[in-house]
Amino acid sequence: LPAWAALNASTGVITGTPTSSTAATITVRATDANGCVGTRAYTLDPRCPAFTLTPSTLPLATVGAVYSQAITTNGGTAPYTYALKNGTLPAGLSLSSAGVISGTPTTVNGAGTSVTVRVTDSEGCQGVSTYQIKVCPVITVNPATLPAPVIGFAYSEVVTASGSSATPLTWSATGLPAWLSLNSATGTLTGTAISTTPVSFTLIATDANGCSGSRVHTLTPACPVITLGSVPPPNSYLSTSYSHALTASGGTAPYSFALISGTLPPGITMASNGTVSG
Repeated sequence: LPAWAALNASTGVITGTPTSSTAATITVRATDANGCVGTRAYTLDPRCPAFTLTPSTLPLATVGAVYSQAITTNGGTAPYTYALKNGTLPAGLSLSSAGVISGTPTTVNGAGTSVTVRVTDSEGCQGVSTYQIKVCPVITVNPATLPAPVIGFAYSEVVTASGSSATPLTWSATGLPAWLSLNSATGTLTGTAISTTPVSFTLIATDANGCSGSRVHTLTPACPVITLGSVPPPNSYLSTSYSHALTASGGTAPYSFALISGTLPPGITMASNGTVSG
């Protein structure tokens, strides 16, 4: 019997926990109450357990940026040793025996590079997992700032991205206000602001290889220039009914009027709709 196994002479039960994948050939003899015997040869061939390597996919790397991703293993017996079985990591990256892929990639590799990582446990059992590792370019969303929208007026701005030749680009956003929308194909922002409340959102450009770049924008909608009618109110006459409607342009109707300085003549008042009368 191998060192890890034991045979119960009374019950015939073999028990133990395999510590090696090495096969062992044994012969078992059974003796009955009359001293008669029978034998049979057996092979104890421990099988390696299944291994699961985590994560199942590797995060994207960016050219010129420090990268570090640890691979861990479920199954088998620690400690584990990692090595590349097939493929070559992108330039600037390496795999340590502890299972960490790290370094600073120096070259964009487009659709990615396929590598197979092999893990070996303390008993010599092995598992493998194949990964696709991509090194992305630096993608910059332009412009750095967007013009402020004007409340009540249609807003339309086109954003672009530079740094990737893998077209087409797909646009997405997080945190857009309800009044603003983004065209995923053209990067066009459209909408009509409804208040002066500042809004912050993130625009994301993703290329055909799944690489992306983003930029946070803050927009503070501005009020339009509102102009009151240039024609002065006509003169009024003592003890004579008077009525004149003030007008405004540049904003969004309806308008509300209020007196902020000066005093109207006695008997004359101004309504919130801009009618001066009395």
